[in-house]
Amino acid sequence: MSPSPDPIRIKITWQEPAMMQIGKAGVSDSVVEEARRLLKRHQYIKVRILRNAIGEFSKLDLMKLLCERSGATFAGVRGNTAVIHRVRGVRST
Repeated sequence: MSPSPDPIRIKITWQEPAMMQIGKAGVSDSVVEEARRLLKRHQYIKVRILRNAIGEFSKLDLMKLLCERSGATFAGVRGNTAVIHRVRGVRST
């Protein structure tokens, strides 16, 4: 069962400042753990992708990898910023 995103919460999240950044280390274990911690507390988070993180991987590849490793769902990308979410009660493996 795929969690359905709340479009109003996504719109609100786009207006908030980014809660985390992906830097030149890419999607490291510490970035994944931070995303899990933030998603547990906030459900919807805004992630900024720094220019030096975009090398051999595209922005979408980085976000898909982060979502896969953190158990989140990709909501959208605008420029170098993306929103991901995880509904409470949905556990990642």
